[in-house]
Amino acid sequence: MRRQVLEAGQIDRPALVLVHGAGQGARMWRRQMGTLSDCFHVVALDLPGFGGRPGPFSLAAAVESVTEVARQLRPVHLCGHSLGAIVAARVAAETPDLVARLVLSGGPEIAPGRTSAQRLRVERHRPGWLVRAISDLPDRAGWIDILDALITSDLADVLPQIAAPTLVLCGKRDRASLPDARRTAAAIPGARLFVVPHAGHLLPMTAPHAFNAIVRGFFAPERQQTH
Repeated sequence: MRRQVLEAGQIDRPALVLVHGAGQGARMWRRQMGTLSDCFHVVALDLPGFGGRPGPFSLAAAVESVTEVARQLRPVHLCGHSLGAIVAARVAAETPDLVARLVLSGGPEIAPGRTSAQRLRVERHRPGWLVRAISDLPDRAGWIDILDALITSDLADVLPQIAAPTLVLCGKRDRASLPDARRTAAAIPGARLFVVPHAGHLLPMTAPHAFNAIVRGFFAPERQQTH
């Protein structure tokens, strides 16, 4: 069965919404679903074009889909990784009443079309079989939709509008994303930056124990103090 939304944890617990990156869809959070469901109602959704969701992908459609979930569960703790961090930042800026706390993981790239223009051009030549092998997109057209969205994405005016307490996470080995992570934390009022040692870009997947502990401590500080 194709997924669209994954859920774990009792519905009366604080809601934690997880927004995936450009590779795997909601299933990238499988190492978080069970672990964090002991104190959160965890919801991970496929963005448009991924898994069971119809496309095409666009940032506007992605923001709307996350906003819709957040509106149903309001207020939510919101966590986005990489592409998902771009989406989560926009949701937090545009609908501040829906977001209690925010985690931005793996960057996000503030203006990919300027800082990664050459890489984005190279990525446009990725063949369809490789797209299907490394992502939850059904075809190469879905990959091009994401690249088109990233070319025009710019968070420079978005980040200062975020009012929710914010934690920016980045792996120390994620050298490509670390400069943007530092700039993101500096641009959001009151945001904190946490650089995770020995971790790369896919830290929710490759360093889940560290990621889960950091996220739990930020989203549920009162629980952290009692253990």
